[in-house]
Amino acid sequence: MNSSQYATGRNAVITLSGARILFGAIFLFDGMLKWVLLQQGLLVGVVQGSVTGYGADFVSNNALAFGVTVGVGETLAGIALLVGLFQKPAALAAAGIMTFIWAYGGFGGWGMPGYTDPGGDLMLALIFGVLVFAPTAYGLASRFRLRERLAGPGWGRKFLRFLVA
Repeated sequence: MNSSQYATGRNAVITLSGARILFGAIFLFDGMLKWVLLQQGLLVGVVQGSVTGYGADFVSNNALAFGVTVGVGETLAGIALLVGLFQKPAALAAAGIMTFIWAYGGFGGWGMPGYTDPGGDLMLALIFGVLVFAPTAYGLASRFRLRERLAGPGWGRKFLRFLVA
């Protein structure tokens, strides 16, 4: 391997780690906003308002439960991505949350006259999907060498390596 290939690989790891930290911070901030809305008594109205007109009566009728569940998921996934521990399951959960929000929010506005943008929720879901496969560097999992400590044969060890990295 020559030095230009090494630099490119190292730059990719640094870039993807930076993206993980950045989007973890964004997701944590978004989760914290849910707690502020809950404290102010506005969470139910925000959830109901975001699905109005899209036939999502199940979500609208259980707005508090959905709002709190999304808030917990966003907060925990944001923390995990930010610190670099449980990165892959957190990125999967974040992608699932954003896909759910996108789908129940009317697919980013599709069906509205003149609307052509699929929406930011779908873009975030795709970014979190990429972060599932990003290298696990510059985080607690790599700092404490958890993947190496869990090395060995067996599905249990492979599953644990997936979880912590």
